[in-house]
Amino acid sequence: MCNRGANARRSTGLKLWKLRLYDTLSREKRAFAPIDPQRVRMYVCGPTVYDFAHIGNARPVIVFDVLFRLLRHLYGADHVTYVRNITDVDDKINARAAEEYPDVPLNEAIRKVTEKTDRQFHEDVAALGCLPPSIEPRATEHIEEMRTLIERLVKAGSAYVADDHVLFDVPSMPDYGRLSKRPLDEMIAGARVEVAPYKRDAMDFVLWKPSKHGGAVLAEPHAGSRRRAGPDGTSNARRCRGSVSARPSTSTAAGSTSYSRTTRTRSPSRARPSTPA
Repeated sequence: MCNRGANARRSTGLKLWKLRLYDTLSREKRAFAPIDPQRVRMYVCGPTVYDFAHIGNARPVIVFDVLFRLLRHLYGADHVTYVRNITDVDDKINARAAEEYPDVPLNEAIRKVTEKTDRQFHEDVAALGCLPPSIEPRATEHIEEMRTLIERLVKAGSAYVADDHVLFDVPSMPDYGRLSKRPLDEMIAGARVEVAPYKRDAMDFVLWKPSKHGGAVLAEPHAGSRRRAGPDGTSNARRCRGSVSARPSTSTAAGSTSYSRTTRTRSPSRARPSTPA
Protein backbone atom coordinates (compact mmCIF):
# COMPACT_ATOMS: atom_id res chain seq x y z
CA MET A 1 0.00 0.00 0.00
CA CYS A 2 2.88 2.34 0.81
CA ASN A 3 4.44 1.57 -2.56
CA ARG A 4 1.16 2.28 -4.35
CA GLY A 5 0.91 5.59 -2.52
CA ALA A 6 4.47 6.53 -3.40
CA ASN A 7 3.89 5.67 -7.04
CA ALA A 8 0.70 7.71 -7.09
CA ARG A 9 2.46 10.70 -5.60
CA ARG A 10 5.27 10.37 -8.10
CA SER A 11 2.92 10.17 -11.07
CA THR A 12 0.88 13.15 -9.92
CA GLY A 13 3.66 15.03 -8.14
CA LEU A 14 3.76 17.87 -10.61
CA LYS A 15 0.04 18.41 -10.16
CA LEU A 16 0.35 18.56 -6.38
CA TRP A 17 3.20 21.04 -6.29
CA LYS A 18 5.68 22.72 -8.59
CA LEU A 19 9.41 22.66 -8.26
CA ARG A 20 10.74 26.20 -7.92
CA LEU A 21 14.41 27.01 -8.46
CA TYR A 22 16.33 30.24 -8.01
CA ASP A 23 17.03 31.90 -11.37
CA THR A 24 20.29 33.90 -11.33
CA LEU A 25 19.25 36.00 -14.32
CA SER A 26 15.94 37.23 -12.88
CA ARG A 27 17.14 37.05 -9.24
CA GLU A 28 13.99 35.25 -8.15
CA LYS A 29 12.57 31.77 -7.70
CA ARG A 30 10.78 30.47 -10.76
CA ALA A 31 8.74 27.36 -11.47
CA PHE A 32 10.87 24.75 -13.19
CA ALA A 33 9.45 23.60 -16.52
CA PRO A 34 11.67 21.20 -18.50
CA ILE A 35 11.80 21.57 -22.27
CA ASP A 36 10.92 17.88 -22.49
CA PRO A 37 9.49 16.19 -19.35
CA GLN A 38 10.50 12.84 -20.84
CA ARG A 39 14.12 13.94 -21.15
CA VAL A 40 15.15 16.24 -18.31
CA ARG A 41 18.80 17.21 -18.69
CA MET A 42 21.18 18.59 -16.08
CA TYR A 43 24.77 19.67 -16.79
CA VAL A 44 27.26 20.44 -14.01
CA CYS A 45 30.90 21.48 -14.15
CA GLY A 46 32.97 18.79 -12.49
CA PRO A 47 36.51 18.72 -11.06
CA THR A 48 39.78 19.75 -12.61
CA VAL A 49 41.83 16.73 -11.66
CA TYR A 50 45.20 17.94 -10.52
CA ASP A 51 45.00 17.52 -6.74
CA PHE A 52 42.93 16.27 -3.82
CA ALA A 53 39.52 17.84 -3.39
CA HIS A 54 38.81 19.95 -0.32
CA ILE A 55 35.59 20.47 1.61
CA GLY A 56 34.54 23.34 -0.64
CA ASN A 57 34.68 21.06 -3.66
CA ALA A 58 32.20 18.73 -1.95
CA ARG A 59 29.48 21.39 -1.75
CA PRO A 60 28.44 21.44 -5.43
CA VAL A 61 28.66 17.66 -5.59
CA ILE A 62 26.18 17.35 -2.72
CA VAL A 63 23.92 20.20 -3.88
CA PHE A 64 23.52 18.77 -7.38
CA ASP A 65 23.16 15.26 -6.04
CA VAL A 66 20.11 16.46 -4.08
CA LEU A 67 18.70 18.12 -7.22
CA PHE A 68 19.38 15.00 -9.28
CA ARG A 69 17.49 12.86 -6.76
CA LEU A 70 14.59 15.30 -6.68
CA LEU A 71 14.29 15.41 -10.46
CA ARG A 72 14.41 11.61 -10.59
CA HIS A 73 11.63 11.49 -8.00
CA LEU A 74 9.46 13.91 -9.98
CA TYR A 75 10.08 12.74 -13.53
CA GLY A 76 11.31 9.18 -13.06
CA ALA A 77 14.88 7.88 -12.98
CA ASP A 78 14.77 6.89 -16.66
CA HIS A 79 13.86 10.42 -17.75
CA VAL A 80 16.67 12.40 -16.10
CA THR A 81 20.22 12.71 -17.44
CA TYR A 82 22.90 14.16 -15.18
CA VAL A 83 26.15 15.13 -16.94
CA ARG A 84 29.20 16.15 -14.90
CA ASN A 85 32.34 16.83 -16.89
CA ILE A 86 35.91 16.18 -15.87
CA THR A 87 38.59 18.71 -16.82
CA ASP A 88 41.68 16.63 -17.38
CA VAL A 89 43.72 19.15 -19.33
CA ASP A 90 44.80 22.37 -17.66
CA ASP A 91 47.89 24.43 -16.84
CA LYS A 92 47.75 23.28 -13.21
CA ILE A 93 47.71 19.65 -14.31
CA ASN A 94 50.72 20.18 -16.56
CA ALA A 95 52.61 21.99 -13.80
CA ARG A 96 51.82 19.28 -11.24
CA ALA A 97 52.86 16.56 -13.69
CA ALA A 98 56.18 18.26 -14.41
CA GLU A 99 56.78 18.76 -10.68
CA GLU A 100 55.93 15.22 -9.56
CA TYR A 101 57.30 13.28 -12.53
CA PRO A 102 60.24 15.35 -13.88
CA ASP A 103 61.91 12.34 -15.52
CA VAL A 104 58.78 11.12 -17.33
CA PRO A 105 57.54 12.42 -20.72
CA LEU A 106 54.96 15.14 -20.09
CA ASN A 107 51.95 13.35 -21.56
CA GLU A 108 52.71 10.22 -19.58
CA ALA A 109 53.23 12.29 -16.42
CA ILE A 110 49.93 14.07 -16.98
CA ARG A 111 48.17 10.74 -17.33
CA LYS A 112 49.64 9.58 -14.04
CA VAL A 113 48.42 12.71 -12.27
CA THR A 114 44.94 12.72 -13.78
CA GLU A 115 44.23 9.04 -13.33
CA LYS A 116 45.32 9.13 -9.70
CA THR A 117 43.36 12.30 -8.97
CA ASP A 118 40.29 11.05 -10.81
CA ARG A 119 40.28 7.86 -8.75
CA GLN A 120 40.66 9.78 -5.49
CA PHE A 121 37.85 12.16 -6.42
CA HIS A 122 35.41 9.36 -7.16
CA GLU A 123 36.33 7.55 -3.95
CA ASP A 124 35.60 10.71 -1.95
CA VAL A 125 32.30 11.34 -3.75
CA ALA A 126 31.23 7.74 -3.16
CA ALA A 127 32.09 8.14 0.54
CA LEU A 128 29.68 11.10 0.66
CA GLY A 129 26.92 8.82 -0.59
CA CYS A 130 26.31 10.76 -3.81
CA LEU A 131 24.86 9.08 -6.87
CA PRO A 132 27.16 8.83 -9.88
CA PRO A 133 26.19 11.07 -12.82
CA SER A 134 24.64 9.52 -15.91
CA ILE A 135 27.58 10.64 -18.05
CA GLU A 136 31.07 11.96 -17.19
CA PRO A 137 32.71 13.36 -20.34
CA ARG A 138 36.42 14.10 -20.16
CA ALA A 139 37.85 17.17 -21.84
CA THR A 140 40.58 15.25 -23.61
CA GLU A 141 38.01 12.99 -25.21
CA HIS A 142 36.34 15.93 -26.94
CA ILE A 143 39.21 18.02 -28.25
CA GLU A 144 37.99 17.92 -31.84
CA GLU A 145 34.53 19.16 -30.82
CA MET A 146 36.18 22.00 -28.93
CA ARG A 147 38.25 22.94 -31.96
CA THR A 148 35.15 22.89 -34.14
CA LEU A 149 33.26 25.21 -31.79
CA ILE A 150 36.19 27.61 -31.57
CA GLU A 151 36.56 27.66 -35.35
CA ARG A 152 32.88 28.59 -35.59
CA LEU A 153 33.41 31.44 -33.14
CA VAL A 154 36.39 32.73 -35.15
CA LYS A 155 34.48 32.55 -38.44
CA ALA A 156 31.54 34.38 -36.84
CA GLY A 157 33.83 37.16 -35.64
CA SER A 158 33.29 36.31 -31.97
CA ALA A 159 36.86 35.06 -31.45
CA TYR A 160 40.26 35.79 -32.95
CA VAL A 161 43.79 34.41 -33.08
CA ALA A 162 46.67 36.43 -31.63
CA ASP A 163 50.18 35.33 -30.70
CA ASP A 164 49.19 31.62 -30.95
CA HIS A 165 46.27 32.23 -28.58
CA VAL A 166 42.59 32.14 -29.48
CA LEU A 167 40.56 34.71 -27.55
CA PHE A 168 36.86 35.39 -27.20
CA ASP A 169 35.93 38.84 -28.43
CA VAL A 170 33.83 40.15 -25.57
CA PRO A 171 32.59 43.30 -27.38
CA SER A 172 31.00 41.00 -29.99
CA MET A 173 28.51 39.92 -27.31
CA PRO A 174 26.38 43.01 -26.44
CA ASP A 175 24.74 41.42 -23.39
CA TYR A 176 28.00 40.13 -21.87
CA GLY A 177 27.78 40.56 -18.09
CA ARG A 178 23.99 40.41 -18.05
CA LEU A 179 23.90 37.34 -15.83
CA SER A 180 26.22 38.88 -13.23
CA LYS A 181 24.54 42.29 -13.52
CA ARG A 182 27.95 43.82 -14.20
CA PRO A 183 28.11 45.97 -17.33
CA LEU A 184 31.42 45.98 -19.18
CA ASP A 185 32.06 49.64 -18.42
CA GLU A 186 31.96 48.84 -14.69
CA MET A 187 34.50 46.03 -14.85
CA ILE A 188 38.14 46.67 -13.97
CA ALA A 189 40.61 45.41 -16.56
CA GLY A 190 43.30 43.18 -15.06
CA ALA A 191 41.44 42.54 -11.78
CA ARG A 192 41.32 38.78 -12.42
CA VAL A 193 43.30 38.17 -15.56
CA GLU A 194 46.42 39.88 -16.82
CA VAL A 195 45.82 42.29 -19.70
CA ALA A 196 48.19 40.76 -22.23
CA PRO A 197 49.55 42.94 -25.05
CA TYR A 198 48.09 40.68 -27.76
CA LYS A 199 44.51 41.26 -26.58
CA ARG A 200 42.40 43.62 -28.62
CA ASP A 201 40.34 44.54 -25.61
CA ALA A 202 41.11 44.25 -21.91
CA MET A 203 37.99 42.14 -21.31
CA ASP A 204 38.75 39.46 -23.91
CA PHE A 205 39.58 36.05 -22.50
CA VAL A 206 41.51 33.04 -23.74
CA LEU A 207 39.73 30.07 -25.27
CA TRP A 208 42.86 28.21 -26.27
CA LYS A 209 46.50 28.91 -25.61
CA PRO A 210 49.96 27.48 -26.26
CA SER A 211 51.37 25.30 -23.51
CA LYS A 212 54.20 26.51 -21.30
CA HIS A 213 55.59 22.99 -21.43
CA GLY A 214 55.31 22.51 -25.18
CA GLY A 215 52.27 21.74 -27.23
CA ALA A 216 48.93 23.37 -26.50
CA VAL A 217 46.75 23.45 -23.46
CA LEU A 218 43.12 24.15 -22.71
CA ALA A 219 42.87 27.45 -20.93
CA GLU A 220 40.71 28.47 -18.03
CA PRO A 221 37.58 30.34 -19.17
CA HIS A 222 38.43 33.61 -17.51
CA ALA A 223 37.19 36.96 -18.71
CA GLY A 224 40.17 39.16 -19.18
CA SER A 225 40.75 40.87 -22.50
CA ARG A 226 39.01 41.75 -25.69
CA ARG A 227 39.14 42.20 -29.49
CA ARG A 228 37.42 42.39 -32.82
CA ALA A 229 36.75 39.80 -35.52
CA GLY A 230 39.55 37.33 -35.93
CA PRO A 231 41.84 36.07 -38.64
CA ASP A 232 41.15 32.82 -40.39
CA GLY A 233 43.72 31.13 -38.24
CA THR A 234 42.55 28.28 -36.19
CA SER A 235 45.50 26.19 -37.25
CA ASN A 236 47.11 27.31 -34.00
CA ALA A 237 43.83 27.44 -32.15
CA ARG A 238 43.96 26.03 -28.68
CA ARG A 239 40.86 25.06 -26.82
CA CYS A 240 39.43 26.51 -23.65
CA ARG A 241 38.47 24.94 -20.45
CA GLY A 242 34.73 25.11 -20.57
CA SER A 243 33.39 25.15 -17.09
CA VAL A 244 32.17 22.05 -18.21
CA SER A 245 34.86 19.72 -17.65
CA ALA A 246 37.86 18.04 -16.22
CA ARG A 247 40.34 16.91 -18.76
CA PRO A 248 43.09 14.45 -19.03
CA SER A 249 46.39 15.99 -19.90
CA THR A 250 46.58 17.12 -23.42
CA SER A 251 49.37 18.44 -25.51
CA THR A 252 48.21 19.68 -28.87
CA ALA A 253 50.97 21.02 -30.99
CA ALA A 254 50.08 22.22 -34.45
CA GLY A 255 49.23 18.91 -35.93
CA SER A 256 49.58 16.33 -33.19
CA THR A 257 47.49 15.69 -30.16
CA SER A 258 48.08 13.48 -27.16
CA TYR A 259 46.21 13.25 -23.91
CA SER A 260 46.22 12.04 -20.35
CA ARG A 261 43.98 12.32 -17.27
CA THR A 262 43.51 13.20 -13.55
CA THR A 263 41.04 14.10 -10.79
CA ARG A 264 41.02 14.06 -7.08
CA THR A 265 40.35 15.06 -3.48
CA ARG A 266 42.63 15.31 -0.53
CA SER A 267 43.06 13.28 2.62
CA PRO A 268 43.33 15.09 5.97
CA SER A 269 46.90 13.88 6.41
CA ARG A 270 48.10 15.89 3.43
CA ALA A 271 48.15 19.61 3.62
CA ARG A 272 48.91 21.15 0.27
CA PRO A 273 46.06 23.59 -0.48
CA SER A 274 44.26 23.01 -3.73
CA THR A 275 41.24 24.08 -5.69
CA PRO A 276 40.40 21.35 -8.17
CA ALA A 277 37.47 22.72 -9.98
